[in-house]
Amino acid sequence: MPTLLESVTVNRLGGEPCPEDLRVLLTVGNDLLHDLNVEVCGDATWQPWADKSYLTAADLADPDISANVRAIDDTFELINFIARTEDDTYIGYWRGPNHVPLAKSPLVSYDTEGQFRLCGGTFVESLFFVIHDDEALAQFREDCVQLGIELAFESVDDISIPSVDPTPDAFHTARYHMHKIG
Repeated sequence: MPTLLESVTVNRLGGEPCPEDLRVLLTVGNDLLHDLNVEVCGDATWQPWADKSYLTAADLADPDISANVRAIDDTFELINFIARTEDDTYIGYWRGPNHVPLAKSPLVSYDTEGQFRLCGGTFVESLFFVIHDDEALAQFREDCVQLGIELAFESVDDISIPSVDPTPDAFHTARYHMHKIG
């Protein structure tokens, strides 16, 4: 039976090397992920972000909704999702249309409102960015240090959001307009 790290590396990261902070969390930091109510799944079929069961036939017949659903699906194809928070925000590596190597990919979140946002350059940064609580940062920092992960930020405002072109949001918007016209 493969370990979580092995299954995430193969099924979620396409076989590319697992970034160090994520590797540490998957091997010795499961308790921290559990305490944060973050699910990381290595199953190849895991795709809860793609669920559209809430849409009715009438919704799908609406050209605006249909174009948006198709644009969201197109954007999903360029993200290696690895985690879900307790409020159903998904975190993944934005590979973009140029399929940037994982080591150079920023992280992106996708929320229940259908919004894509870049959220950091490391998985730990993205976790804090998405579920941040500045009051809990001291404990988060202590837990990360105990695991051997150093944090390069003091608050959510210090997290550097990588600049990429296109951003996931811009890609989604462009695809929406393409599907709306076509």
